Amino acid sequence: MSRLTLNPVTANPARSQTPYFHREDWCSFALATVLVFIGYWFSLADNVGLGFSGIYSVGASYMGVPHPPGYPIWTMYGWLFTKLLPFSNIAWRLAISSAVTGALTCGVVALIVSRSSRTLLAGINGLQKLSLQDDRWLRIVAGCVAGMTFGFDGAFWGKAVIVDVWPLSMLLFATTLCLLFRWAHEPERKCYFVAACFVFGLTLTNSQALIPAGLGLMLFVACVDRNLGRDAAFVAGGLLALWWFGDFFGALPGSGLAVRETKFIFGLITLLTVGLYAGLAGITRRWFPSRTIFSATVAFIAGLALYLLVPILSSTNPPVNWGYPRNLEGFAHVLSRGQYEQIRPASNAGVFLHQLWQFARSVLKNFGVLSTLIALMPIGLLMQMRPTFRRQMLGQLCLILSLSLLLVALLNSPPDPKITSLVASYYTPVHLLIAIWMGYGLTLLGTRLVRPRAID
Repeated sequence: MSRLTLNPVTANPARSQTPYFHREDWCSFALATVLVFIGYWFSLADNVGLGFSGIYSVGASYMGVPHPPGYPIWTMYGWLFTKLLPFSNIAWRLAISSAVTGALTCGVVALIVSRSSRTLLAGINGLQKLSLQDDRWLRIVAGCVAGMTFGFDGAFWGKAVIVDVWPLSMLLFATTLCLLFRWAHEPERKCYFVAACFVFGLTLTNSQALIPAGLGLMLFVACVDRNLGRDAAFVAGGLLALWWFGDFFGALPGSGLAVRETKFIFGLITLLTVGLYAGLAGITRRWFPSRTIFSATVAFIAGLALYLLVPILSSTNPPVNWGYPRNLEGFAHVLSRGQYEQIRPASNAGVFLHQLWQFARSVLKNFGVLSTLIALMPIGLLMQMRPTFRRQMLGQLCLILSLSLLLVALLNSPPDPKITSLVASYYTPVHLLIAIWMGYGLTLLGTRLVRPRAID
C-alpha cells in the first residue's frame, strides 16, 4: 500500500511571511519621531503655564483626579514621567511626556503614509514605475514630511510642548487608525480590527471629544468590509438605542440630550446608523452579527473599563480630587462632566455654514494652501486605484467629512477669531487625516518629478 504524501503548501497554505511594515516604513517612523521631538525640545515649556497646566501637574504627581472625566490613562502615564525623570520641576517632566507622545504620533503618521503609499503606487495604472531605491526613498521622505507637517501644525504643536492630555489622545487615535489600515490590507485578519476597537476604547477614556470619530470609523469599516460594517452598525445602533432609552427615563442626567439641537444631531446619527445597518443587511442577506463583532465589542468595553480606575484613584484622597468620584454619585458627575454647560449646537443653518467656513480657514492657516491642494490630489485618481485601496480611501474620506461636520456642530464656536484659535486643537484629528492625505499627494507628485532609472 503506497504511502500518501501531502504537499505542505497545498494542504495548509501558510500566510505570506513578508512583514506588512518594511524597513523603509520604520525608517520614516523613526526619522519623523526624532526630528519632531528635537523641535519640541527646543520649544518646550520649562514651567507651569496657563490653562489646566497646574492642575494636570498636581494630578499626575499625586495620581489624583485632575479634571473631568478623570483621564486615568494619562494620569498614570504622567506619573511615570515624574518618577523616571528625577530632575527639574514636575511641569517640565510632564511637558517632556507630552513631547514624547506628540512626536510618536507624528511617527505613526509617517508610518501610515510610507506603508500605504506602497499600495497606492502599485494600484494606479499609468504611473511612472520607479526603481526600488527611488520608491523606498520617496516613501521615506513623503512619510517623514507628512509626520512633521502634522507635528508642527500650530494647533497641535502648542499642546505638545506643555502639560496637557491631548497629545496622548492623538497618539491613541493615530494608533487606532494604523491598526484599522492594517486590517483593511487583509480583512480576513480580524485580530487587528479587534485591537483597533480596544485602542479606540482607551482613546475615549482620555478624551470624550473624540466620540464623534466613532461614526466615521464605522463608515470606514463599512467601506472596507460590508459584513463587518453591518455588524458594527448593529452594535452602534444598539448603543444609541440604550442612550435614548436612558435619557428618556432620566437615567443619564449628563447625556446632553436636553437641548433640542443636540437631540436633532443624535437623532440624525441614529437614523444614519439604522439605515446603514438595514442597507448592508439587505445587500449581504444576513441580519444577525458575527462572532467577530462581539469580540470587538468586548475589547472596546475593556478599553473603556479604565474609567473604573478613577474612583480608585479618588479613594486615596489626593490633593486634586475633582468631583470626589469615589462614590457612585461623584463618579457619574465627573464622567458626565456635570459641572459644564450642556452641548449646544448652532440653532440655524446660516451660523453652521459660517462655522464651517471658520474651520476651513483654520485648516488653511495651519497647513497652508499648497499643502492642502497636495492633500486633494488623491481624490482625482480615485477611479484609477485598485478597488480594495479605493474603498479604503472612500472610508477615509467618510471619516474626514463626518468628523469635521460633527466637531464643528458640537463645538459651536462663536464667530470670534480669537475663540476659534482656542478651540483649534479639537480639530487636530481632522488635521491628522489631512496630513496623511498630503503624504499620499507628495508620493504621487514625486512619481512625476523623479527621473526614471533602470528598475531593480
